[in-house]
Amino acid sequence: MTRKSDIALELLAPARDYRHGKTAIDSGADAVYIGAPAFGARAAASASLDEIAELCRYAHIFGARVHVAMNTLLYDDELKRAESMAHELWEAGADALIIQDMAFAMMNLPPIELHASTQTAAFTPDRVRFLEKTGFSRVILERGLSLEEIKSIRAATSVDLECFVHGAICVCHSGQCYMSHIVSGRSGNRGECSQPCRSTFDLTDDKGDVIERGRHLLSVADLSLDDNLGELIDTGITSFKIEGRLKDESYVKNSVVHLSRRLDKAISQRHGYIRSSYGRTRADFDPDPTRTFSRGFTDYYLHDTANKVATMSTAKATGRLIGSVATVEGSFFTLRETPEKLTPGDGLCIVTPEGNITGAGVNRYDSGKIYVRSLDGITPGASVYRNFDKAFVDRLKAVVPSRTLPVAIKVSFSGDKLTAYAETVGTRITLEQEASYPEADNSERAEAVFLTQMRKSGGSVFEITDVSVEGTVPFMPVSAINALRRDLLDMLLKERTACYHRPAGIPLTPVVGGDKADYRFNVVNAWSRRFYELCGFTEIEQGVELRDDFIGIEAMRTRYCIRRELGICLKEGGRGGKLYLENNGNRFALDFDCTHCMMSVTYAGRYKEARTGESATGKPRREDLRPNKTKQDRHRHKTARRR
Repeated sequence: MTRKSDIALELLAPARDYRHGKTAIDSGADAVYIGAPAFGARAAASASLDEIAELCRYAHIFGARVHVAMNTLLYDDELKRAESMAHELWEAGADALIIQDMAFAMMNLPPIELHASTQTAAFTPDRVRFLEKTGFSRVILERGLSLEEIKSIRAATSVDLECFVHGAICVCHSGQCYMSHIVSGRSGNRGECSQPCRSTFDLTDDKGDVIERGRHLLSVADLSLDDNLGELIDTGITSFKIEGRLKDESYVKNSVVHLSRRLDKAISQRHGYIRSSYGRTRADFDPDPTRTFSRGFTDYYLHDTANKVATMSTAKATGRLIGSVATVEGSFFTLRETPEKLTPGDGLCIVTPEGNITGAGVNRYDSGKIYVRSLDGITPGASVYRNFDKAFVDRLKAVVPSRTLPVAIKVSFSGDKLTAYAETVGTRITLEQEASYPEADNSERAEAVFLTQMRKSGGSVFEITDVSVEGTVPFMPVSAINALRRDLLDMLLKERTACYHRPAGIPLTPVVGGDKADYRFNVVNAWSRRFYELCGFTEIEQGVELRDDFIGIEAMRTRYCIRRELGICLKEGGRGGKLYLENNGNRFALDFDCTHCMMSVTYAGRYKEARTGESATGKPRREDLRPNKTKQDRHRHKTARRR
């Protein structure tokens, strides 16, 4: 039984577009987050206003919410458009905006909830308390926090807390990663991250000697906290977020069904908690996150442990480990273990003991023999992962999840008058009409036919779970009974849509926050600068996106530690000395805060210049880099710097 004091918990799923969002809701999500037409931190996953409006209409039937991401940094010439878009999204039905740029505090916004993006670097009690006092309804926490750190944030604040529980991990403190902008001109804070952290690096020392060559030294496994949902509930988290707005529909189905069932189980073991949306979901498959996109899973630093979390052999999806190579002969190989049944079309990722990696597609599987097009790179002892499970994916594609609301119907017959009532979660309607039907020759049969027809609700969002009648059922044609049922459900749907309530947000307000806002405050426009001035900051640095010189810029700070991953931790007797990451001509210095187990990655210029002692420039050579900013962005950049 639901009590007013029950705490509502939310499973929050990604939506690339309307179709992905509907799939997420039908699979069991209580809310979805989707990119605005512009200004979202996944520029390749923006949705139109029409799509967002349609998704809101569908979600609200089940009491599910739609959060819209507008979490990029804004340039001055974008401020008015962002303000206008916030109003358009409110009119479309959006429940909340996810933002990071404090310029929104200076805007005239509709009464919509504002959620502080993980890009706001929310990883300390002081920072979360500042965001709460400013007026945010929710704060999305940094992925690298431990349970104890979350507890300390919860103890210091009362704001709604959201955390990631599944999907890819940004290795840096969210929102304070500038590596992509430094090496390619594509800012992650502008929604254009080129993911250099997933690239290969050389690890060198101050003598120029190479310690590790061509390895994915900053790439980490994917997050999976499905076994920790209960702990997170007890800690005070109320929203559990799945990463993946760029992932496909199979990933959405699989991860949402899996996490929804896990969340239900965690709730069943506690008192005082409910799901924040309504309805019964059906998905006829057994979910398994290891069978869709994954780099392997980790609980990261939730328990503040020093477990290895890197995927240095590859940044791509490795999938599920199925065994190790026993023999290689002719056109096939075998595994030491009894393998899972493989299907032609399966994709394999093979990692040798030396760390070399190759891919192979299964052409045929016969009695333990795995036939592939090429055996190049496949050697005895290599680990074999299945990163594409064709049979499972085909099954996922065939499954169409559904979600319905239970409906109870009562029909009363009195003379020539018919009164019908229909009720679902939080909604009740009444329909009265003339019922000038002849008396039935067989009243029992007439009632049986009536009840049978009234219980049919296929194809709608409702599931009629109870039908009762008062009085004597006359002889009603089946078409009339069906019309009555359709009218009732249409009225119920309209009423349910009309009565959906959006909690109002409050305007952001500057509050006393400090003296100096360095470049990590990400100030790239006049309104954001004005906000921090009103907060009492007397020194406000330009954001990295407005700079030309990157020497000395901390490209990222992270809990992840390369020394620990490689077994050369200074606390455990590892050799000291300066270490560097080098990639594509760019050099980053590594510094280690062993007291707090933190690593910082600072841009040190072009490594050839740095090695020879020549003056290093902070401006990477464009001919060596990935595609740079658009012409329009370069113009904005120069204009902003002049200001």
